[in-house]
Amino acid sequence: MKTLLLSVLGMLVLVSARAEEAKDFYLREGDRVVFYGDSITEQRLYTTYVETFVLTRYPELKVQFFPRGVGGDTAWGGWMGMIEERLSRDVKPCAPTVITSMLGMNDGGYTGFDDKVLAVHEEWYRKLIALMQETAPECRITLLGSSPYDDWAHPDTEFKGYNAAVARIAERSGVLAKELGFDYADFNAPVRALVETVIQADPPNAVKILPDAIHPGPSGHLVMAAALLKAWGATGVVSDVEIDAASGKVVTARHARVEGLSGLTWRQSDDALPFPMNKDYALAMKHTAFLEELNRQRLSVTGLEPGVYRLSIDGVDVTDATAEVLAQGINLAAFETPMGEQAARVLELTRHRVDLDFAAWREVRFNHGEYGKAPEALAALAALNEEAVARQREAARPVERVYALTLVP
Repeated sequence: MKTLLLSVLGMLVLVSARAEEAKDFYLREGDRVVFYGDSITEQRLYTTYVETFVLTRYPELKVQFFPRGVGGDTAWGGWMGMIEERLSRDVKPCAPTVITSMLGMNDGGYTGFDDKVLAVHEEWYRKLIALMQETAPECRITLLGSSPYDDWAHPDTEFKGYNAAVARIAERSGVLAKELGFDYADFNAPVRALVETVIQADPPNAVKILPDAIHPGPSGHLVMAAALLKAWGATGVVSDVEIDAASGKVVTARHARVEGLSGLTWRQSDDALPFPMNKDYALAMKHTAFLEELNRQRLSVTGLEPGVYRLSIDGVDVTDATAEVLAQGINLAAFETPMGEQAARVLELTRHRVDLDFAAWREVRFNHGEYGKAPEALAALAALNEEAVARQREAARPVERVYALTLVP
């Protein structure tokens, strides 16, 4: 009975600690987030990464996400309608409490920077923002500086130098955000920095950051997601555990519960999952500070006899490390682990859920809304979406793992 009570108390402490940390995070319980933008948002990559991060890092926080990007859109609208129609049809039904807006790639006209073009963009962007505030009066707005046009890894691109215009529009979004009291995240500079880094470190792969110079690949989108999450004050800590092998004591267990420590084995329950490793965005993981800034799952074991030790989790070998390295601490999020595999499942389920949402919005409501069976189709897709959310949440729930260190002969 005493053991059960201690276990329950330990779980309450975990939940309380993460709940306190969640108070510093921009998103709140029950938020409904609309990602408004052009074809870069329509790719549904940075939006999916943000959703997956929130699910895995704040598994108790219930937030809904609605990507609403339209290819070719500008501050005044595009082929799916002017901004009044876009907001009425695509945004208002989501009942958003949070809206992010990224526009600018198309607004510059794919030519050199022109003050008059910037002035037209700003005039319409102010109109759009005012309409957003009318559509959702209580909503919090985050403006996003557009990702860059890549003429560094694509030196022969048709629109050489166009990022000068895109970057100025992104900069102006930051000025508007400050003036209006909104939050702001710049996507232009960090993605450009990644491109320039990879050009120096791995030239053949630099074109993968923005394969067509306009639309970022997965690594570019991960950098964008990171910029937004940092602007929102997301915690970079998954868990932080330090064990003193010499005394057999747990020194630190931040956002984690460690039980059954016996020799070099123990049971550990983190209160979050790491963001999953994935070869699609390996360039960003390798050439940016994503792991250090947003994905720290630290394990330190001090007091070990000199030698090389093999860490296994749930019987799966994770890495070999010297006693000195283990004493300094390793970031488990950088390795293939059962926790990372679980998080990868959350990412996959999130992709499925996002596809359902897109099908309901674009394929049924927009393309076939006049069909008599459209309401039934939308109701069925809404039910599927609810089931998908339940699966996401179940998959994102951390579970107890068994850790073991063994001396490698």
